[in-house]
Amino acid sequence: MKNNIRSKISDFLKSEEGRVGVKSPLALGVASASVLLAQAIVTPPVQAHLTCDPDGDDCADGEYCAVWCDQWHAGTCVGVWHSQCE
Repeated sequence: MKNNIRSKISDFLKSEEGRVGVKSPLALGVASASVLLAQAIVTPPVQAHLTCDPDGDDCADGEYCAVWCDQWHAGTCVGVWHSQCE
């Protein structure tokens, strides 16, 4: 029975349907990885609109560094990052 299943799987992978069925997920994976890599490479430069560092001690005692983005799309900042002591 095991050999019968193996031969059927082998026959399927050698057929036209099997080659297309195996290549499609691989092509989608490569396309997705390419998009993510392009997004990582093409990042916006450091913004000059940041007046304080949220991890630093840029603000006076009792104040904190508020950071916000002026335009969001699909959970990603596509606008400009701003920061200000408040």
